Amino acid sequence: MTSNNESTIAELFDFAFDLQQKLESNKTEQKFETFTIAIDKLKLAEDKIEELHLFSDNEELNEVPSNELRYFILYALIGWLYEYRTSNRDQRLDEIHLSINYFIKYLQLCKNYGLIQHIPKEQDDNNDKFRIQTTEDRQTKIQKLKEKKALEKSIATLREMTHDVNRVDDEIKRQLYTEQIKWWIKQSEEDILALKDEIKLLQFSKDPLPQNSNVQTVKSTNKLPIDGPFTLVTTKDRLYKEAIGGAGYPSLPTMTVQEFYDDLSKTQSQQPVSTPKPAPLSDEYLNEIDDSTHRQNVRIMDEYKDDNPRGSGNRYNRS
Repeated sequence: MTSNNESTIAELFDFAFDLQQKLESNKTEQKFETFTIAIDKLKLAEDKIEELHLFSDNEELNEVPSNELRYFILYALIGWLYEYRTSNRDQRLDEIHLSINYFIKYLQLCKNYGLIQHIPKEQDDNNDKFRIQTTEDRQTKIQKLKEKKALEKSIATLREMTHDVNRVDDEIKRQLYTEQIKWWIKQSEEDILALKDEIKLLQFSKDPLPQNSNVQTVKSTNKLPIDGPFTLVTTKDRLYKEAIGGAGYPSLPTMTVQEFYDDLSKTQSQQPVSTPKPAPLSDEYLNEIDDSTHRQNVRIMDEYKDDNPRGSGNRYNRS
């Protein structure tokens, strides 16, 4: 094959088209460089096509020669190659935008020739910025799938016919290229929706939800976060054996001796202090009281308190 600058559009396109067909059959195991080679060939062909103005905005599809009609899908092929060239996270977003750009460029060309009425936007509105495309109902998806399968079957039949030199004529080639154009229209529309959804997911992953500021980050250290002795039970069987044949109970130590006494003293300090019992009145104090009746009442009350300490209360029916 001649050098890239001297290669014709047909040579560049045929080489890249055959390479794309091989990549499509096993795209997951192909290398990044293989996709790049196909892209470079097609972009050189793109420059030559635009330089020669092969396609126009004011003509119909039946006016395009059959040999030039096959170049119609060139933009769609480049978009597909960008779509599957890499899964690298750092490069993926740029590849997706390039893919969408070429798919839309292809659909715009098809619209210029009256093959479709509308083309999707390159970017969604702000209202659809974080909305995944789920608007199509099941029947619509099934109908599109049936149409694609019918086109694939027709394309396979027409390609078999082109292999027979005796049966190849301009009409068969033209029908083949037209069916390929229609198939790539449907494929481009599907891929644009899927790629837009992928953009939203990638952008969302770049801006995760903020972490709770109240949650303290635990720093990893070599020191165990346990102060004092502890027992590690590795298996349920070991715990069971210690409960049966050991001390008679399966409880494990939860604090040190020092921690136990500290907790005990803290508990005692928090208990309410009982009111001290008043000391009995002395005879000297009683003699100081002039009123004999008052002295007698005070003595009787003092004796009653001795016989009935505070808190004795009613003991009826008390266990």
